[in-house]
Parts: sequence; C-alpha cells; structure tokens
Amino acid sequence: MKFAVVEYNSKSGDIWRATPRRPNYLEDPDRVIDPTSFGCYVSALHGEHIPLVKFVGKRKLWPRVYRKITGSWPPYSLAYFQQFDVIMLVHQISDAHEIAALARRLRRANPRPFIVGVPTQPYGLLRPHLDSHTQAQRDFITYMNNCDLFLTVVKETQRWYESLTSTPVVYLPQIYPASYATQYFRAVEHKQKSIFVAGVTDRAKVTQGFEVARRLQKEFPRYPIYVTEIPGVTLNLNKLAGAKYEVIPFQKWREHLPWLAQQRLTINTDYTFTRGRVQVDCAAVGTVSLGGNSDAASDLFPALRSNVATPTEDLLSLGQRLLTNDTYYTQIASTARERLKKYDYDESAARLMMLIRASQESR
Repeated sequence: MKFAVVEYNSKSGDIWRATPRRPNYLEDPDRVIDPTSFGCYVSALHGEHIPLVKFVGKRKLWPRVYRKITGSWPPYSLAYFQQFDVIMLVHQISDAHEIAALARRLRRANPRPFIVGVPTQPYGLLRPHLDSHTQAQRDFITYMNNCDLFLTVVKETQRWYESLTSTPVVYLPQIYPASYATQYFRAVEHKQKSIFVAGVTDRAKVTQGFEVARRLQKEFPRYPIYVTEIPGVTLNLNKLAGAKYEVIPFQKWREHLPWLAQQRLTINTDYTFTRGRVQVDCAAVGTVSLGGNSDAASDLFPALRSNVATPTEDLLSLGQRLLTNDTYYTQIASTARERLKKYDYDESAARLMMLIRASQESR
C-alpha cells in the first residue's frame, strides 16, 4: 500500500520520505518535520509527507498573480497524488480552502486514492473560528464531504463532527513515538522537587494551573515552579505573583523529554480539547499531569482530568496528594504508561488500516 500525508505546507516545503534509519522524530523539527505530528503516520506506514505548495507553482510569478486575483492557485496536476492508495489529508485553518479544493478534485479523479481527513487545530479553537467565519465553515464541510473517512483524535468531539457531514467519522487516538519516548522514563523516587506549569496562557482558564501551582508552593516551599517561554506567545504570569518561579527557554522535543522526566508534577489546564501532547509526553517519562480536557488527559490520566467547570480547590487537593503520596503517584504514572502503548507506531498503523479496510468493504 502506498501512503501519504498531505498538508498545505511543511517546514522544508518539499516531500519528506520516511526511512527506518531516519523516522520523523529524529529529524530537525525546525527545518524538516515535527516529531509528534501526523508525520508519525508517514514513518509508521513507510510513506511520504507532501506539502501542497510544492505543486501549485508558489515560486513562479504567474501562479502568484493568479492567486492574488482569484484567491486560489491555478489548476495543477494531480498525477503525483494519484499514485497513492491512501492519502491522509490534513485540515488547518490557514489556506483551508485549498485543502478543500484538493479533496474535491481527488474525489473526482480516476484513479483516485482513499482520502482520510483529520483536523490539526483543536476543537476548542476550530469550532469558534467556523462559527464566526461562514466561508471557513463551508470550506470545512466541503473538505469533510469529499473525504472517504474522517478521523477525530478527541473522542468527545466525535458527535459534533458527525453533525457536519455524512462522511463516516471515527475516533482514533493520536499516534505517538512511544517506544522512543519511554526510554526517558524516571520513577518518582528519582525526580526532583519541582512543578512544571504548561499551556498557552491566552486560552481560557490556562492560568488556573498557574494559580494551583502558586498555592501548592505555599504548602511545599521547596518546590520551584517552571514555565516554558513559547516563541511568539506572550505569557500571562499574573497568577504566579509572589511565587518562586523560573521561565525557561523553549525546548525541542528530544531535549524536553529528559528534562520533563525530572519534574515531580506537571499542571496543564487547557480546555480546548487538544490531542494532548503535554499529557502524552508526561505518560512516556513517568511524570504525572494534572488537569485539562485533552484526549490524552481523559485516556491516560483520567483520575486527574478536569474541565472548565472544575473548581481550583479540587485541583489543589489532587496536587497535594500527588506531592505527598508516592504510592498514589506511582499508580497514576503506571496506568498512563501502560495505556500509552496503544499510541505507538505499529498499533496505530494497524488500527488505521483496519478502519480503512472496513470502510472500503462497506461501500
């Protein structure tokens, strides 16, 4: 089976092909491909990661003029895409109309690949955008309707996606390089006394996690608080006023994992229904993650999950228990690590292929 992931753009702007010696998570995440993106499926299924911009004539004058006048790229050949049996076509808010147009054209092509759709923006950001932008909603529905199968990586959002299309919508946990990441696992007795607070603070209630961290530090003054400086994002640190904290530079994934493994507790109160990279990384390295409604929070750390209505006092109580009860901590970490196994490449690839075959047989 020939497989490809197609996105509008990529880090390099060129086709990336997976090799056994160079999986996506060993590439340069700034110039080539992300370590935990849908490119993981490219490695798992020995396929290609294809940026649409490579085929639209982006570097030539005439296509750029055409796009400036019409709002879309001029017609381009589909021949390269038609060689694949399965294409995972990734939707993102920027230039979504081009992805919708590609989905429509591929659906009508002969021969044509089996098209699997999947969104990259979290539900909590995508839905408000679609609700306030009529054309974006039309493009998204067009895109979904021209897929053969649509995946959601957050179980709780499945019904909403189903309400928009007649295309079958299936929940599939986000693929993740678990075998690689778990090499950094560190048991609780080998962790340092510290609290890591994650999240983009311009999202609703992310700063609730900062407040929990500050109040925990009042009870456990030997625990410094760490916050990551995210490039291009302004941090709101008001909830940490008076606390002992340090803003650390952004870390690439392979550098972040061994650092994260040393931390005693991660707090992340993001309520946008993300895939849950924070929680997945924590599960891999044995650091428990408190809070959030991501898919990974619900699946890997169900006892520590929270939602937008969860009182701060409830999170504080859980945090106190996690910092004082090693047995409870180990139980939570062990459950997350065990459940993480199904996110790894082989199982994820097999699960995706099973869904595709079932969909093809039901036609």
